[in-house]
Amino acid sequence: MRADGIPIKSLLWRTFTPAIVILAVVLGALVYNRLYDTILDGFSRKLIATSALTGALIDPADHDFLIRAAQVRAPAESVEAMPQYLRNVEPMRQIRKDLGLTYLYSQVLGGTKDVIYVLDSTVGEEHSNIGAEDELTAETRIGLGRTTRDGTPYVSPIEFQEQWGLLKTAAAPIRSRTGKIVATAGADVNISVIEVATQNALFASALIGVASLIASAIVTWLIVRWVALPIEGLKADALRIAAGDRAPPTQTASPREVSRLRGALADLAVHLVASMRSAWTDTLGRDRARNVELLSGVLGAAGPVTLVEGVVWEASDDGLEARLERRAMTLLAERFAADTTLAKAWRDLVRPVHGTVRETAA
Repeated sequence: MRADGIPIKSLLWRTFTPAIVILAVVLGALVYNRLYDTILDGFSRKLIATSALTGALIDPADHDFLIRAAQVRAPAESVEAMPQYLRNVEPMRQIRKDLGLTYLYSQVLGGTKDVIYVLDSTVGEEHSNIGAEDELTAETRIGLGRTTRDGTPYVSPIEFQEQWGLLKTAAAPIRSRTGKIVATAGADVNISVIEVATQNALFASALIGVASLIASAIVTWLIVRWVALPIEGLKADALRIAAGDRAPPTQTASPREVSRLRGALADLAVHLVASMRSAWTDTLGRDRARNVELLSGVLGAAGPVTLVEGVVWEASDDGLEARLERRAMTLLAERFAADTTLAKAWRDLVRPVHGTVRETAA
């Protein structure tokens, strides 16, 4: 037996499911990239604003003094205990804590390496003493030089620094008492902080992807119900009508095209029923005419029949019923001839309908 093909519901699911998955993946990737860019942009803005605010809060006279102390390698513990250091570093520590930054400091270009640290809000093992020197990446060195030269804030990409790891850095100018840019205020955030925000973005992207999958599956399910089920019902109605069932197709909510097809199928069902009735009537008429013709040929003409001596049955016409009654009268006459007792009771047995009984003179 030939296969019936793929059900339309399966076909729709096979068609829509890959599209749903691709849509969810693409949407999740777009959302993740957008959120990731937004997170990086947010950190960049945050670092630039923090470094600029720090540079503005630092007292120029105190910082000029601290720069000279750093450049001459004054004892770090003694300098960091001075009021000039403490009254500037304490607000920086509070800012770093409140904003969740990794490092917040001030620095000046020069020394035997790239920069000399002046103020550092970090406490503990990672604290950089005043006068400590550090090497920078080439891009950061160029960016700090531009900031010192023209005052343009600098923000770096995520880059690896040998001593501090993966960082994103921003720097803003610090001016002396004369208004000249002499140092920069730096704000750093570690990649681990960005990774936490990125993981949250990835989780949000996954949720959006799952939500889009669920929404798309629901939409597909509705499409299947709205399109596939009416078509399958219409197919069942067509097979039922083809099998001879005269009931019209079931009326259900469906797309316009399916409704039109159902109407055409209903009209076809009515036409088929009418054709079947007409054919049945014609067949019955032809069978009846053929039977009448056969019986008429077998029975012959409806002539008179002598039932008993002096009693004759005569037909009232030459129709089929009269011929059948003549046949019955002939059989009855044969019974009367065989049984004289029965013949005497002929008046009780003979009941003509399509003829008359006449008694003749003896």
